[in-house]
Amino acid sequence: MYEEFELKAFNGFISEPKIDYTNSGKSKTTFAITLKKNKEDEAKFLNCVLWNDEQFAEKCKKGDIVTVYGTFTENEYKGKVYTNFIVKDYKCGVRGI
Repeated sequence: MYEEFELKAFNGFISEPKIDYTNSGKSKTTFAITLKKNKEDEAKFLNCVLWNDEQFAEKCKKGDIVTVYGTFTENEYKGKVYTNFIVKDYKCGVRGI
């Protein structure tokens, strides 16, 4: 099962990006964005996946504010549904405090 949703945009502070490689050599960068409307809100995390862009980890570091554009996907694996945000484009902003 694979389902893709409409294009969305989010921004927030990011976790440390992690790069892995598939057997075919494609890079897969994963990171999370903290989503909060204000200081009093409980933090929510958006798990992001970026394919074939090794420079992201050089441009964007933990604590940076980043805006991501992409789509949500749902994949079913062994009876469990996983939701990720597949990044199509991004903009790195200023380093957070």
